[in-house]
Amino acid sequence: MASIEEVRAAIAQAIDKASQSQSALQQAADLAEDAQQLLTSVTQGSAQADVETTNAQFAQVVSGVSELQNYLGAGISGAEGINSRL
Repeated sequence: MASIEEVRAAIAQAIDKASQSQSALQQAADLAEDAQQLLTSVTQGSAQADVETTNAQFAQVVSGVSELQNYLGAGISGAEGINSRL
């Protein structure tokens, strides 16, 4: 059986990994937003339906990342709460 210190250390590692993934998700959102802006600037005035669809898909990535970051934040808070009660 693991000691309290070992459990705390493992939870701290989980929090660290979740924080790292939040950073990676933010980078992904930033890159998707950059891609969307680039596409928008070079296709401005285009009447092609796939341009609009593609821009919407990039926007959905940014929105989806935001939702994932919320879940991660809640997970981090929960893990911190568990760790504080040990």
